[in-house]
Amino acid sequence: MASGADRISDLPDDVIHHVLSLLPSRDAVRTCALARRWRDLWRSVPAVRVAGDRGWASFDALARFVDSLLRLRRGGAALDACDFDLRFDGAFPGEELQGDTWIRRALRRQVRALRFAVSTHPRVPIPLSDSPLVSHSLTTLELRGVQGNDQVLDFSSCPSLVDLKMKDCYVGGLEMWSPSLKHLSITYCVFYCDYRTRMDFPSLVTFKFNTNTGRTPLLETMPSLATAAVRLDHFCHDRCANGWYDDCGDAGCKGCHDYYRPDEYDCVFLEGLTEATDLTLLAYSKVYLFNRDLKWCSTFSKLKTLFLNAWFVAPDLSALAWFLQHAPLLERLFLRVSKLLILCVLVSTPRINKTQAVHGHKYVFDGTDIVSLALKGSQFSTYVGVSGAFTDSTLRQY
Repeated sequence: MASGADRISDLPDDVIHHVLSLLPSRDAVRTCALARRWRDLWRSVPAVRVAGDRGWASFDALARFVDSLLRLRRGGAALDACDFDLRFDGAFPGEELQGDTWIRRALRRQVRALRFAVSTHPRVPIPLSDSPLVSHSLTTLELRGVQGNDQVLDFSSCPSLVDLKMKDCYVGGLEMWSPSLKHLSITYCVFYCDYRTRMDFPSLVTFKFNTNTGRTPLLETMPSLATAAVRLDHFCHDRCANGWYDDCGDAGCKGCHDYYRPDEYDCVFLEGLTEATDLTLLAYSKVYLFNRDLKWCSTFSKLKTLFLNAWFVAPDLSALAWFLQHAPLLERLFLRVSKLLILCVLVSTPRINKTQAVHGHKYVFDGTDIVSLALKGSQFSTYVGVSGAFTDSTLRQY
């Protein structure tokens, strides 16, 4: 301003801290040169944001900055968020456990929301040390590009943790556990090929499991579960080399011969989802896990909305029939039977002693009244008290 007055410096510390928290930490620290009052404000900014490696003379320069940034924070200053977004054109240039050190320093600073994302080329996850993550303040954790282990994946030492996201990680453990976690997303991660990881999250409310590699994990019961979305594609090792939906008997088929189901588990995965009210199950056509699990799975007593893709068709529509017989509260059923068609069904109270059969291109709904159906992109049309099998020509009018 013409008067030369410094109006920004007249703002309360809380306002300045909020503004600085929106900046990359490197820029926030540079404000210390503006005036005497700004000299130490960066030390209590409620967010740490570090991106690399562009703009740094070397990785060592970046590492020294991060080390000093975390070490020199003012004691007792709240740390609401800590975001590491580290992208490298080659391999991770730091020491093997450099990232692990930064994560644990942030936890010691009582961070509430921590995101640690590493991207390298080629994509190789960086390891975390073999000891639990400990924090009474952490509520949100996002890990990307790291390698876990049994100690790290035991989140019981983070009693406030409610939201966990893992992406592009090597799981590296036989057990995952948290008594407090409510929201879990695992995408593009690598699980063991010859063992199943046991997952125990009794407080979980939402669950996303999408396009992961290796054996599908063993799920323990999740009594609070409301929504689950699962996608098993061709990276999943629970598939038969010979295209069977049951044990093919071929000793050379690792998918069937080495199924890795402990004696105390009949149903590997679906049993853990039986409390859901909203469920999406998508699978590559050769993945047999859902079909096998249904042989031992309990009733989906709370399920109201179900989305299935074409895996339910083979070998005889028995999977679809199973859900219609074991989901008594089902209201909406979405069936993706081709790239263009989604059949949507609202199901009312089942009719007793009513069984429909399907042949050819007809769609069957055993023991149910269909009250509404629609094609993709259309509004539902309601038909009360209508039951039967619907052909392709019948569907085209809606």
